[in-house]
Amino acid sequence: MAVLVDGAILTLIYLVALVIFALAAGNNSNSNNSHLGVAGAIVGGIILGLVALLPVYLYFGIMNGSKRGQTLGKMAMSIAARDARTGQRIGFWRGVGRSFISILFFVFLFIPFLLDSLAPLWSARRQAWHDSMVRSVVVDLKP
Repeated sequence: MAVLVDGAILTLIYLVALVIFALAAGNNSNSNNSHLGVAGAIVGGIILGLVALLPVYLYFGIMNGSKRGQTLGKMAMSIAARDARTGQRIGFWRGVGRSFISILFFVFLFIPFLLDSLAPLWSARRQAWHDSMVRSVVVDLKP
């Protein structure tokens, strides 16, 4: 459920940015039509995709890596990401790593993404694969 809240927040941010860029492009349009070609379009699409993921990595890296270890979705669900051994914060780069691995699974390997998402159901520590890889665990903060 936390990922749905976080997804809604990130989608809203993307929609606002899209509207701003569309309005800016409409104001700066000219009659010069440029033909990129197929290779240019592919390279442009890859670069755009990588740039579009930057806010996602920053959001999850900053929020999960903070002292609280919580994104807004985790706050709503009273859960937090913690170091699996010490119970302390995981830090920015491990927070980025958790989201990078999940996105990598989702974009390129849907079946592993599905298994990663379901792994807490049969894991002794209720860890997803991305948690195991960065040595983190999601803990319940409710008393």
